Amino acid sequence: MHQVLLGLLSVWNVSFLGYPARAILPYTQALEKLAPHIQQVSMESNGKGVSIDGVPLPFEAGEIDFGEPGTNGQHSFYQLIHQGRVIPCDFIGVVKSQQPVYLKGEVVSNHDELMSNFFAQPDALAYGK
Repeated sequence: MHQVLLGLLSVWNVSFLGYPARAILPYTQALEKLAPHIQQVSMESNGKGVSIDGVPLPFEAGEIDFGEPGTNGQHSFYQLIHQGRVIPCDFIGVVKSQQPVYLKGEVVSNHDELMSNFFAQPDALAYGK
């Protein structure tokens, strides 16, 4: 069911709203290959400019997918998005870290800090702060 909703959102964003790209932003290093995988699966299949009959399509047939794990993208393309380029973003967080690290004297783990950042980024994009 989730795949159907994501597919419908893609059609809506590209065809009706005119947004040609989507950012895939997993906040876990374990999903570092997710964006390249989606690029291969989606862009190869949907990136055609003609119908099955060879007739040029009168609409865009797919979106440009890109992304990086969490904080990696913050120091590159997040800046472009924050400065006004509208790009729909799929933020992906995980509830439990595979290997949480607690430093001596710190109350929260590295995962807790990462998840704070995960929740702050969409707020900053949506509300400007």
